[in-house]
Amino acid sequence: MGTRQMIELLGLGRQHGYQRLEQAVEGALKMDCKDAAAVRYLITAETLKRGHAPLAEVPALARYDRPLPVMDEYDRLVGAEVQP
Repeated sequence: MGTRQMIELLGLGRQHGYQRLEQAVEGALKMDCKDAAAVRYLITAETLKRGHAPLAEVPALARYDRPLPVMDEYDRLVGAEVQP
């Protein structure tokens, strides 16, 4: 790891706590990742805002809609119970 990355990690430890930094470094190493960016992500992952983009309605795509297949016969072949 380079000097700049080590300094970045020390700054993350100062900002988020060294115990949390240690856990993030261990997590990154378990994933065989040795980059400070991965540690930064792991240490801040809980605080990231994750929003869901609204689904876009595209009327022109409705023509590609197809009904789901009926799998009753297949279920009988494999011995599974068919649920109504």
